[in-house]
Amino acid sequence: MLDIEGHIVHIDFGFLLSNAPGKGVKMETAPFKLTQEMIDVLGGLEKSKFDDFRKRMSKGFHALQENAEKIIILVEMMLNGQSDLPCFIGGRNLVRELKDRLFPS
Repeated sequence: MLDIEGHIVHIDFGFLLSNAPGKGVKMETAPFKLTQEMIDVLGGLEKSKFDDFRKRMSKGFHALQENAEKIIILVEMMLNGQSDLPCFIGGRNLVRELKDRLFPS
């Protein structure tokens, strides 16, 4: 994928859809993982960088939800056309799991 400035951006569809790096490793069950190391890099919970991070993550999640139906349709099209790819190992279940992640109850 290319960003608006023409930079190449790698999207790991396997990680997004069904399988974490490494053989036989299942996807994280937590909807989002924020480690202490990530907080430390941002300068701590009380710093402006962490506040900026929270605002940007919120905007990102809202954008995902606003476009979730389009994302799901694209994933279903890719699944129907390339179901032999490792990222589609979950088959139809991965579409349901993706919906659950994009539309948390």
